Amino acid sequence: MSKVPISSSPSTLALPHKAASLSIRRALRPTVLAYHELSPDRTAYSYALSCRDFEEHLSLAAQLAGHAGDGIAPIVVSFDDGHISNYISALPLLEKYSRKAIFFVIVGRIGEHKDSMTWAHLKELVALGHRVEAHGWSHTFLTCCSDSELHTELERSREVLQERTGAPVTALSAPHGRWDRRVVQACGAAGYRQLYTSSPWSSAQTLYGVELIGRLIAVQSMDATRLLHWLTMGRTEAGLHRTQHALKQSARFLLGNKLYYQLWARFSGWNGRDDALLNGGK
Repeated sequence: MSKVPISSSPSTLALPHKAASLSIRRALRPTVLAYHELSPDRTAYSYALSCRDFEEHLSLAAQLAGHAGDGIAPIVVSFDDGHISNYISALPLLEKYSRKAIFFVIVGRIGEHKDSMTWAHLKELVALGHRVEAHGWSHTFLTCCSDSELHTELERSREVLQERTGAPVTALSAPHGRWDRRVVQACGAAGYRQLYTSSPWSSAQTLYGVELIGRLIAVQSMDATRLLHWLTMGRTEAGLHRTQHALKQSARFLLGNKLYYQLWARFSGWNGRDDALLNGGK
């Protein structure tokens, strides 16, 4: 399958020198961005970024890196799910900007789902220097798994991914962002050393030998200007966002995983017809 051609003259966010330096030096923490799908144009699905916005994010990251001082960690790019657009649309742009990314894939879907990358795609990513890591076997809620199910989601996905790509797998992105101490302990026992979450406000910590790493989820409304604003917001605004995130987490707990997910799917524009959680499954 051919890749989408990249533009020769992308629209970028022009940053004054001082603003660029300030944006990095005032960043709340090293930032890991989490993407899902890319699309040539905007769609109804809020987690599908346009290729244009993604390229502007990469351009911004390159500009900020040029103004970073010693000890300033770079912006890290990651993808969840293993959608085919990660290969067709994202890879050419990543190569254009010499940016390496982490691809967290749903291992049980590789080569089995029309919208997922194939094993050949993943091997190419590894050969180009990108990391291919696990996003579980079936994308189910790990916090709801029995011990045997958790074994499949964690150990089977890691073993198969390592065998098929020939590269070590040491990190997991928690499906749906759900995790607890039991999940972290199981990750450590399965050989993972990093667990990536869906919260940009999580404090850095290590549990059971596993480093917990928060991420900022990129959505359609986050163009380069808004991304820069997020990186440079002051403490008062950051505190407000932290509180909003805590309330959202509380809502997840009160509603339960299934109901919350169904509401999320409705308002995000996700309409996966084969999604078990939307069709009465676990």
